[in-house]
Amino acid sequence: MAATVGIHAGWRRRWSNAVPPPAGKSKAITRCYTRPPSAEATRIIVIVALIAVVGALFTALVFLYRDRGHGNRVVIALAIRVLLSMALIAFLVFSWWMGWISPEGL
Repeated sequence: MAATVGIHAGWRRRWSNAVPPPAGKSKAITRCYTRPPSAEATRIIVIVALIAVVGALFTALVFLYRDRGHGNRVVIALAIRVLLSMALIAFLVFSWWMGWISPEGL
């Protein structure tokens, strides 16, 4: 008997222990379909966004050190970091809503 997990029809995992074992092995094989290429693209987008958030944070640190409290480059860099973080969270919620990602992970 096969069980399906997932909300998107294109991204369902099916497990079946009814597959007979190969010659010389005593345990049944568990099959699991792999993720579609869109899951890898989503993973790359999330990693790039996290790197951009950390980069904006370190940019603000450099501006804070160089400007010694004068100027507004630190505030702009931190505002960009906040906007990038909000965009990343919105992308993750949208991806979950569309079924591109699941609670099991990217």
